[in-house]
Amino acid sequence: MTPEQLSEFAWGLANSKQNFVWVLRPDLVLGDSAILPTEFLEETKERGMFASWCPQEEVLSHPSVGGFLTHTGWNSTIESISYGVPMICWPFFSDQLTNCWYCCTKWGNGMEIDKMLRGMKLKVLLES
Repeated sequence: MTPEQLSEFAWGLANSKQNFVWVLRPDLVLGDSAILPTEFLEETKERGMFASWCPQEEVLSHPSVGGFLTHTGWNSTIESISYGVPMICWPFFSDQLTNCWYCCTKWGNGMEIDKMLRGMKLKVLLES
């Protein structure tokens, strides 16, 4: 993801007013580090949790999880389906594109984010 996409995503998440766990891998942002704006961190400090890794199956199996933003890799897709967690799909390459297509058009458990992610679109997806 680009630094601009990170910012758009962050503010869409903040504006949704939803509680969240955000796993930020060190290699998330192309050519840069994933640095979130101080204002975003202040806005979400009471409802956001950040980590560089988490036990994904344990998180997805928790009853309070209402959705999962995923690249739709095969393992993530199967885990999400297994625990009945709807997906916001953001594929990048390879099998992720096919998995996303099935989630969004055949299985009915996913909605795709397009390549031009905008904060308000994410806010709407999170609220649905």
